Order: sequence, then structure tokens, then C-alpha cells
Amino acid sequence: MKYIALVMLLTIQLSIGCGCDHQGPAPVNLLGSVDSTPPTLLKISTLDRYSALLVFDEPINEHEVLLQTRGNGIARKQVKQTSLIITFKDAMSLGEALPLEGRAEDLRGNSVSFSLLLWAKNTNPPSLLINEISTKGSKNNPDRVELFVTKRGNLGGITLFAGTEQEYTDRIIFPELWVERGNYIVVAFSKGEIAPDTYRSKNQAGLSANNGCLTLAASPQWEDTLLDAVLWGNHTTQTHEGFGSKTLQGQANIIAEAGHWNSKEANSSINSTDSTATRSMCREQQRDTNSLDDWYICATRNASFGKRNSEEHYLD
Repeated sequence: MKYIALVMLLTIQLSIGCGCDHQGPAPVNLLGSVDSTPPTLLKISTLDRYSALLVFDEPINEHEVLLQTRGNGIARKQVKQTSLIITFKDAMSLGEALPLEGRAEDLRGNSVSFSLLLWAKNTNPPSLLINEISTKGSKNNPDRVELFVTKRGNLGGITLFAGTEQEYTDRIIFPELWVERGNYIVVAFSKGEIAPDTYRSKNQAGLSANNGCLTLAASPQWEDTLLDAVLWGNHTTQTHEGFGSKTLQGQANIIAEAGHWNSKEANSSINSTDSTATRSMCREQQRDTNSLDDWYICATRNASFGKRNSEEHYLD
């Protein structure tokens, strides 16, 4: 009996304390792996004039999607994993925003609400080039931008930004209008005397005189396709690597990365130094290599908005 008791006591000691270098299993949080984060809306795009695509960062529950529009109705909503395709009852107007409010849940029941603006996709856009620019305007010759049509199409929704879509000081969203190859479209960005057929930007805030950029996008929709862009500078500014501001430096990077300018360097922009209210920056015969080589300063009083660019160059 003494032997049996001794063996039992030794067994108990080994099981509870003898291995002092060994630790028991760590506590487990049974709720730690449960998803409690709502889905994130990653992408918004329109597929045509009747439908839009919303993309989330995780699959969503097709039975828990609530949508409401103002000025239109929802004909159908279709969920495919992380994507939500919305079909509207009526065609969206080109150049006019459609407000959309909604709520979506992931498969765990976490929900996100959103309120956003949709812009119809223009399926027949023209091909356009930024063709002439004036950034040092006056009352008689305000800041203006001229676009040249290289292929016919509908202007509706196409947007010209003073800056980029991510950060701009002014813009114009064009209404529905068919334009023909060879047409000129002029936009005034500051107040002053203009021709009757000239468009006006929304803010009339003027363009940056010495260092700036313009971008032309397919619509105002977030990160929509860029159609053209230009970058100008006085080539003497020292701050922010020659761009004069952190904002313009970032915009130059965006334009270059999109393939609409051939360099991220400030000295590779159009040299604006000699431009004036009547000496505009002009594109050379619609040449488009996305570089300063496409551009020149026209001679004094030879700005030619609304017609073919003057071929007389300014000689300093």
C-alpha cells in the first residue's frame, strides 16, 4: 500500500509542477476572429447611361442592399461577390449628376451607408486636344483655354479642370452637344469680354499665371479617364522642385503617371515666362507628343482663340 501511494503521489507531482520550464496553453479569445468591420466602397463607375458599378473590399449580402435616387428609379440591383451593379429606370443625363444614397451589408451583417454622385458614361465622346492657353489675362483678354476637336462626338459630361480631378481650383462640365472635327471650343476662366459662343468656367477664378496645369477628363467621376493634359511653369521658381507648390508637384506626378506628359520635372513644362494676355501658349499644328516641344508662345497680339493658331512665334 505504501508503494502504491508513493507512486500516485509522484505521478501527481509530475503532472502539476515538475516541468517548471513548460507553460500551459495561452488563453483564446473566441470572439477575436469575428469580422466586425463594415465593408469599404473602393470604386465607383458608370457603365453606360443606364447602369453603374460599385465595388467593395469584401463580398456583400445581396438581400441587404438598400438604394434610393433622386430624379430616377432603380430597375434592378445585382450582386456578384464584391460588386454591385445598379440599373436605373431612365437614362442618366450627360453632364448632370445623379444623387445616389444607399446601404450595404457584408456577410457578417456589418453595414455601411453611402451618399454619392453618379455621372453618366458618355459612349460617344469626341477626341479633343488642349490647343491654346492664356494665363495672364486682362479685362479685354481674360484667361482662356481652347480645345480642338480631332474627331466628332458628344461633349456631354466631358470636364476641363484647372488642376486635376483630385484637386482643382475651377472646372467646367460640358453639356450635351455634338461637335465636329475641326471645331474650336473656347472656355473663359476669368471675367472679361468674351465672344458670344465662349463657355465660362464655374468659379471664374482665373488660371495660375506662372506655374499650373490643365486636365481634360471623360467626366467629373472620381479618377475617370484622362483625355489630355498640359503643364506650364516659369522655369525659375525654386520651391517644391521648381513647381512652386506641393499641390502642383503632386498634380504633375499624376499627369505623368497617366501618360499625358513625358516628364515629372518642372523644367520640362511649357515655359510660360514670355506669355501675356495677347501672347498665348499655342500647340504647334495639333502635334501631340505630350511634351513642351508641342508648344510655343505666339507673337504679341496674335492670340487666336476660336480659330486656327497663329504660326508667328514670339521672339524675345
